This record gives sequence, C-alpha cells and structure tokens, in this order.
Amino acid sequence: MDGDEALALMRQGEGQRSEFKTSFAEQNDAIESLCAFANADGGTVFFGVTHDSTIQGVSIGKNTLENFANEITQHTNPPLHPLVEHVLVDGREIVIAAVPRAHKGMVFFAFGRALIRVGRTNQRISPEEIRARLQTNHFDWSMERDRPRFDVIQKAVTRHETSFQPQFGVTQVSGDRIPHFRWRFRGPRFSMEWAQASAAAVDRTHFTAMFDLSQPPATDDFVGTDELGFEIAFHWRGQWRSEIHRWPILRRDIGSKVLWDVAAQIIPPLEIDCGVEEGQTADCPPRSS
Repeated sequence: MDGDEALALMRQGEGQRSEFKTSFAEQNDAIESLCAFANADGGTVFFGVTHDSTIQGVSIGKNTLENFANEITQHTNPPLHPLVEHVLVDGREIVIAAVPRAHKGMVFFAFGRALIRVGRTNQRISPEEIRARLQTNHFDWSMERDRPRFDVIQKAVTRHETSFQPQFGVTQVSGDRIPHFRWRFRGPRFSMEWAQASAAAVDRTHFTAMFDLSQPPATDDFVGTDELGFEIAFHWRGQWRSEIHRWPILRRDIGSKVLWDVAAQIIPPLEIDCGVEEGQTADCPPRSS
C-alpha cells in the first residue's frame, strides 16, 4: 500500500474495516481488532493516526515491526499473519497492519477470545456461533493418521490458600515426530504466555507454573471456570495445529478431555473423552459431541 492509498482509506475514518491507533502502546487493542477484522470482512489498523483521522506519525525502531508481528502470532490462535508495513503520509511515517477475511470454517481468537468487527466496535462471538462457523469446515479425518498426538499426565499439584501450582508430564504417543512445540496453561483462572519445549527433551521436562487464585476469573472459550487447560501447539505440514487437554481442578480421578483442532483451528464439538485414568494413554477416534 502506498501513501496515497493509505491516505484515501484514512479519510474514510474508523469503521467496519479500519481502526486508528496513535502508538504501539495500544498494540494489544490492535491485535484484538485484527482478529475481529479477520472474523468479519477483513480490515486494517493504522498506527500513528488519531481517532479523528489526524496523522501524527509513529516512531519506528530497528525491530519495531518484527516485534509487533511476533506479538500478533503469540497472542492469536490460529496465529494471524497480517501484512505489516510502514509508509510515508504527508511526510510522517505510519505503520499499517492489514488482514483479509478468514476462510470459511475458520475462527480466529485473540487473547483467548473470539471477536468480530461490528461497525466501529469489536464484539464477542458467542459459543453457538463459533460452533456453527467451525462446523462448516468439513474435514477428512483419514488424512490425520500421521498427525502428532500427545498424552498429558497431571503429575503433581501444589495447592495453597490463594495459589495453585500444577505440574504435568507430556509424551508424544503417535504421529510424525516434530522437533519442538509450544505449550501453556490456560483457563479462566490459569493464563500464561506461550513457552517452547524441545521434543527430544520432553520426557525430562517439567511443565509447571504458579497461579494466583485470589484474582477474579477471566473468560476462556474452551476451558471452564472449574477446569485447568494445558494447550500444545506445533507446526505440521505447513500449518499450526493445537490440542487442549482439560481437567477438573478438584478431581484427579477423571481422565483428561482433549479438544482437537481441524486444519488450523480448535473445534469445540469434536472431542475425545475416553475416560482414561491417570498414567494411561488415550488412543481414541474423534467423535462429534
């Protein structure tokens, strides 16, 4: 996009397909808007522009664009890859991040929430609408026989009055071997940034984190308030894939429920629930719930 094209879009003001940010201090809001744009009609976020369309420019360091692109990838699921570029408009430098409309059957999440653009606002997509959208993606599960699959075992839990520290073990039980994967705990009460693990050292790795239970719960589209989620993401056959293992917080005698993805996104209705006991592995076909 050149300066004249950017200026023409900015003159239309904020709306269904555009949003203005004065600086990268607002990057989290921008990531949510990019997610909402992708789930609607596509759109563009402009950095260095005020809400009344005044162009004030933005300061760009050596790694500003790369760092912003990494933040987008880390906080969206499936990872968004917008076109991020900088242009000169009226002698001032601005940054533009643009995303197309998501393919049919895909839903993007930002910070664990599915959002959609409605006019000048980002609205939460209801679980019912998420399911309806994702179920339009018909996928041949026979193509998935070589997909990496993991068994996650809850090894220990340390509980205090206001804190909770789970410790899990991970084993790849089938599928193509992968060099590394990303992992995190998630849920309304358990939220952490992505961490990376080497597949070669996974059997010697302790997956653990400390969480403050005194804080009010947030929201999570796939993990309940009284559940703990452990999410694994890995790159396979040109796409990011994910699976979420879930446990009731206060009951250890129930095997984990695994939410599998289809192509590039997690599918709530497709679930494995084999009722396996702790220490056993699950090798069950996915079914519709």
